[in-house]
Amino acid sequence: MADLDAFIAAVLQFYETPPPPDLPRVRGIEIRERWAATAEVLNLGAPDRPVERGRAIASRRGEPLTADLYPPDGAGPHPAILFTHGGSWVAGSPRTHDKLARRLAERGFLVASVDYALAPEHPHPAGLDDCVAAADWLAAEAGALGADPARLAIMGDSAGGNLAAAALDRLLARDGATPFRAAVLPYGVYDFPGMLRLPEDSPFVNGRTFVWQMEDYLGAGADEALLADPSVSPRLSPRLGGFPPTFLTAGTRDPLLAQSRGFARALTEAGATVELRVCEGATHAFLQIESVPAAGEALAAIVAFLGKALDA
Repeated sequence: MADLDAFIAAVLQFYETPPPPDLPRVRGIEIRERWAATAEVLNLGAPDRPVERGRAIASRRGEPLTADLYPPDGAGPHPAILFTHGGSWVAGSPRTHDKLARRLAERGFLVASVDYALAPEHPHPAGLDDCVAAADWLAAEAGALGADPARLAIMGDSAGGNLAAAALDRLLARDGATPFRAAVLPYGVYDFPGMLRLPEDSPFVNGRTFVWQMEDYLGAGADEALLADPSVSPRLSPRLGGFPPTFLTAGTRDPLLAQSRGFARALTEAGATVELRVCEGATHAFLQIESVPAAGEALAAIVAFLGKALDA
């Protein structure tokens, strides 16, 4: 376990190192390779379960949008989760979060993990557009997949939490409602202006980590209006009262904890039902590090939350 801890620490140090000034756009690709290697380690010990890789679910920009499907055991219809992986908007894939998806399927959920477009090749709003398209697909095809269209949830971690929340807002703006009866948003980013106000000793600031992520995702020189747009900063949406019951979690060692606390407060003030779980001593992305006790505890809390929200 010490080797794994050292490996993860090395990856985090890489995140906190400023990008070369002459190669600002290469950074996301480099992170993508590191994150894929890290995920190979984190996915060790995943339960042996069926998975369908690369199901084509929509067409966008002349290419298929795909998702990996993780069916649960037994006959349906099952509750289903649309999962949007994390990775700083520039990295990650259904495979990097494979073990977490398998754990959710192991607990009775059909999981559709969407392979949305990544920046910098596909900047905002391409990834968000893909997540909305995946939401429409799941709502339309749930029955054919063996899922219950009345028991759908959306879940995303880190940057995926941002995209999941922004997708909910997009659906509310378009339709006045969403097909999702629950949302699970671990350690996400919900307020870009708030991120830029982090203390100078935050690793996301002193290494310019968030700044280059933002530049890759939104393009250099993004203006204040874009940073405050709900498609980027869902906390600032006027539609938070329409969000389904939402579960938020983050660790006390995560610089993004304030983001979860602030979003929970904004949702509550808007009249949404919110559960916030703060995990003592946990770092960012802890749900994927099963050696951390908080990972199992938070997963159990997520399953209990979804059971209550989807079966109500």
